[in-house]
Amino acid sequence: MRLQFLGSGGSAVSAKRACPSILIDESMIFDLGPGALGNLRRSGIDPNRLSDVYISHCHADHISDLIPFLWAVQIDGREKPLRIVGPPGFERVLWRLRECTNTPDTFFTFPLTVREVQFGERLENIETCPTVHSIPTLAFKITSGGRSICYTADTTYSSVVVEFSRNVDLLIHEATFLEDQAPIAELTKHSTARMAGRSGKEAKAGKLVLFHIPPPNEHREEDFRREAREAYGSEVMIGTDLARIEI
Repeated sequence: MRLQFLGSGGSAVSAKRACPSILIDESMIFDLGPGALGNLRRSGIDPNRLSDVYISHCHADHISDLIPFLWAVQIDGREKPLRIVGPPGFERVLWRLRECTNTPDTFFTFPLTVREVQFGERLENIETCPTVHSIPTLAFKITSGGRSICYTADTTYSSVVVEFSRNVDLLIHEATFLEDQAPIAELTKHSTARMAGRSGKEAKAGKLVLFHIPPPNEHREEDFRREAREAYGSEVMIGTDLARIEI
């Protein structure tokens, strides 16, 4: 599988990072945070090649480029079907976004399917599970060609997510905070780098990538890497915009 980060930051766009978005095999995109559409254009990938969009949850930093993306592919002349998958309650949120942006019901002329999935539901080669976050959030596991990737989306440490991601080849784990910021991590239901490392070790993940680094913490990448590595027991990567990984 081929993966590219279209946004590796969290909470807000910075000069260095867009908000969460991951492209897999140039056909599936997971989350569309602010700045992701611009990076998709810069990647050289034709957005019309995408067949599915998966939204983990409905916080602004994971969903704000969804309507602009739909406008973009419509204006590009898309004709092939597109499916959007989200957590429970997603359809109502999408409807309100269309309403707030004055997007007419008849604006999209390509076949568009919107589907809510329940926690634990499986769609083809993609499995889901609930994370521990401040609103309902899906983690995704993608399996193809004997390889597997788990994207935790936003979560604090979760034994459920650990079990869900057991033995994956690549674990992309949210890491918004460091240990000296543990109280705010607990308050907001986000992970520290050490939590991400612990999850990777317990899951026996082949590789661990930290994700969702917010603007105030971008200057502390070495601290993120060190704290996660101490818990994981091996080298740790940090996601950066437009970086590619193949497993």
